[in-house]
Amino acid sequence: MIIDSRWKLFLLLWLGICLAMSTHAHETDFALEFEVESDETGVIFRDGFEQLVTEDWGRDIISTALDVNVMAQSATATIVVRASASLGASFEIGDLEITDVRNESGPLMFKVNGGQLDVSLPSSNADARIEVDYRYLHHDEFEGVMSNGSTMLWPYYCGNMFPCKSDPADGLTFELSLSNVSAGQVAIFPVNIPADAPSYQIAWAIGDYEHIELGATDAGTQVGVWYLAGNQDDAVVGTSSLTAHFDWLEKSYGPYPFGNEVASVEATWGPGASGGMEHHPFWHVGSASMSSALIHVHEAAHGWFGDGVRIACWEDFVMSEGTASYLSARAVEAVDGLPAGDQVWARYASALQAAQQSAAHKIAWPTGCGTIDILEYFSNIPYMKGAYFLRAVELRIGRINLDKAIAKAFERFVGDAASMQDMLDVIQEVSGYDATMCANNWLRTEALPADVNAACP
Repeated sequence: MIIDSRWKLFLLLWLGICLAMSTHAHETDFALEFEVESDETGVIFRDGFEQLVTEDWGRDIISTALDVNVMAQSATATIVVRASASLGASFEIGDLEITDVRNESGPLMFKVNGGQLDVSLPSSNADARIEVDYRYLHHDEFEGVMSNGSTMLWPYYCGNMFPCKSDPADGLTFELSLSNVSAGQVAIFPVNIPADAPSYQIAWAIGDYEHIELGATDAGTQVGVWYLAGNQDDAVVGTSSLTAHFDWLEKSYGPYPFGNEVASVEATWGPGASGGMEHHPFWHVGSASMSSALIHVHEAAHGWFGDGVRIACWEDFVMSEGTASYLSARAVEAVDGLPAGDQVWARYASALQAAQQSAAHKIAWPTGCGTIDILEYFSNIPYMKGAYFLRAVELRIGRINLDKAIAKAFERFVGDAASMQDMLDVIQEVSGYDATMCANNWLRTEALPADVNAACP
């Protein structure tokens, strides 16, 4: 591959400065060049200069702005990383093809190897801005940008869409723009995500969309639904109470952190694919689940836990899904009445028993941090055991105290990451009750408690 002459000039200038500053330098006329080669693994600096590209996974990402050309399957990511004395920054890039890396001063040295991008940066007391040009591939197995028009990055596939870090504790803000969308198609995406969010939260969906404005909450949040042509009936049924559900969540647990407009967005995931994904503020719901009010409110609840409050480790997945499941049941009961709430818990009971009888891992809250593959643990266990645990706490300390504790946890950790232990600590702080034994019985024991409808001991 032919190397841009800018790289050779950069190295000549850099060497000249170093030699001029050396105490052993003397005046002479010389010409010296270093060979720089680029291949499919990235940019390799020979003659000992490969150390100029430094691996650093500790460099914090503050924000990412994506400018995506949909038709060309290309994009530019403008990434701002935290000021540091480090000379590098590292990112996950999956199978992206990196074509250029630069900052405001010009090209930056970089190396691509095994789905990893290392970028050489000058030490600075100021935050650093990097621009990365790249091309991406379609991944139709829910591992990035899909050819059907939607995206799916959970849990750790962000690198197939942009340079990132998939650690669920990492948070950053986003901007997003899409160009060259096919004629007649509508692209649904947030122009920005203003509060720190996990890397899997950003998403888009492209299709033959139509929109219904459902209303506004008392806090002024506009609630809507985007559905594909021909599926209006299911969308109307599934979102008939969504505005009221969202209003209840805001009033019960605190202000929504991701802007003043939200919507459920139908996603074409294919036959048999149901459920939703917490791509706030425009969360996705599979076509097969568009008529399910519970799925819509569950994804909405992730605006508080899962997105609003990120999980510290994949081991804390139960704090995201268990809490969202509990809040969903509470929202349905509060808005649609006690019989509707009872129906939710009856559905949960069936799901819990089925999960217990399956081959899935039965531990909802594994010990440790960063030691599991969440896809191996993914099942209804953390959803249902987490919801039942919180209901048992509610029966022990009272609904008012538990609501205060959940609201306090959200207030304390919104925009940050928290663990399930943090939730237990706040429950004890607010109510005086130590829920550790109850959590162990529900979340860290394979078997179910003898009476799943009983209060915590």
